[in-house]
Amino acid sequence: MAALHILIADDQIPPGEVSFEQFRKGLLAEHGDTPHNRAFADQCKFMGEIVQELRHFGYGVTAVRLYADAVRKISDERFDLAIIDLGWFMDPSLPRDKVEAAGWDLCKLLDENDARNGRRTPQIVFSSHFPDRPELSLRAAQERKLPLFKEATPTVRNSLMAAIGFVEATLAAERTDGASSAGQFDRELKNILLTSFKEPLNDYRRWALLTLVFVALSVLMLAAGVVLAATKTERLPMATLSSATSLVSGTISALLYKRLAASQKAMESGRKQVLKLIQTLAERP
Repeated sequence: MAALHILIADDQIPPGEVSFEQFRKGLLAEHGDTPHNRAFADQCKFMGEIVQELRHFGYGVTAVRLYADAVRKISDERFDLAIIDLGWFMDPSLPRDKVEAAGWDLCKLLDENDARNGRRTPQIVFSSHFPDRPELSLRAAQERKLPLFKEATPTVRNSLMAAIGFVEATLAAERTDGASSAGQFDRELKNILLTSFKEPLNDYRRWALLTLVFVALSVLMLAAGVVLAATKTERLPMATLSSATSLVSGTISALLYKRLAASQKAMESGRKQVLKLIQTLAERP
């Protein structure tokens, strides 16, 4: 199975063009060297490590730290999994009244794209606000997204990796089930073909053989009539022989007409079943 293509949209991902130490120094110089800001910087380092670790494990990771880039990526690309941060306080391009709920807007955009394209992208809502705002995790669960507490600790890292592994296993199972369903369909189609056409064909063979017998008998009777007429034998009147021949020919015609109609009906029924199955296959995503 191909590695998951994962979108990580989080304003705390440190920029790749500078070292983390430079980023940390600039962050603290701009916002103040306080315990809160130092913890914030540690969380940025944590997110950078998460991105690197996922790439190390072979996942295809698209990491974006600006809201506009996240919108563009969601609109232009397809992902197997999205990890979305709720608050975007580090993005200077966003109005201050939008930063707190910006992550929900990204989730909604993903949902809208999925609805248009007939798919579902699993989403992990990653936020440090779940403990003090439990209504956020409830909302995430109600919207079929996995709420996961974000904190720069090994426990959270392991929880995130476990969640990603669970999504990967679930998607692999769904794809396997889909392949199995396709194989099952092929087997069912083959069985329908055999069931629908095998018996009518066998019936046709039986009546074809019986018809040959009747035709051979008719030919023999006609030949006997010719011989009798040539020899002028009076043992068997010609009228009797002619009547017998006509009776055999009429019986053959009646039986053939009846069985032909039955065979045509059976074949038509089988054809309709096969066409119905083929239509089902064509309509299956």
